[in-house]
Amino acid sequence: MRPASLDEALRLLRDEPDALLVAGSTDWGVEVNIRGRRAPLVIAIEQLDELRSLHHTDDVLEIGAALPLSDIEKHLDGAVPLLAQLLPQFASRLIRNRATLGGNLGTGSPIGDSPPALLALGAKLVLASAEGEREVELSEYFTGYRQTIRRPDELIRAVRIPLPLAPITAFQKIAKRRFDDISSVAIAFALDIQDGIVTAAKIGLGGVAATPLRAHATEAALIGRPWNVATVRAASEILGSEGTPMSDHRASADYRSLMLNTALLKLYSSTVISWKEVSA
Repeated sequence: MRPASLDEALRLLRDEPDALLVAGSTDWGVEVNIRGRRAPLVIAIEQLDELRSLHHTDDVLEIGAALPLSDIEKHLDGAVPLLAQLLPQFASRLIRNRATLGGNLGTGSPIGDSPPALLALGAKLVLASAEGEREVELSEYFTGYRQTIRRPDELIRAVRIPLPLAPITAFQKIAKRRFDDISSVAIAFALDIQDGIVTAAKIGLGGVAATPLRAHATEAALIGRPWNVATVRAASEILGSEGTPMSDHRASADYRSLMLNTALLKLYSSTVISWKEVSA
């Protein structure tokens, strides 16, 4: 079914809570094509204007859940540096022309590329149902492997990113191929450093636990400390033990932990180089 409005889609979800929501279908399409899976009822929502908007105020950037990633990339044009680093590494251009943030988050996958970046950005989700809307922290959205707090009668209407943005951000994706591959580990940083002291830190992780997660212990080890090698090395040891990495065909648990352990040092090196270039 292809509802003509968001209200109609929400009424359908209320009456058919077992229905499958599809936007870009870059995930479900694989299940249908390769594994022969079928759903009793599919509701297509990518055509709904209410889910395809992008606008911002002084306090928040709101991205519609069904806006294709290529459109997000075009409209933002680098205004959110962390997303500007993420999006070119998200599968291929063909996939980005269809894939959406709502779909990437809706599957609840622990290896989606967007959750770590959105976690580092402190994003919130707007969940809509026929009864109304509620706003939830993305950090509280995932509850288990491919499980979330979204009710069967709800859909993700939008992603909200608070403004202003952290001045230092980075997205690191470790995969077997440079592009067009699934992450073994994905790490996103958003730091605020004033007078050489880390005043705020958000770190999002993917591929190291049953859900995407915030590296709260590492964040605590950074905040209030000088941004120097000693602080970074100490925090890196903590980061290497965040989550519960497992071994699979993409990477071993030890390799994933090692990638976490070196990620912060890589970020530090890049900031030192940038500051030297500015000074010069």
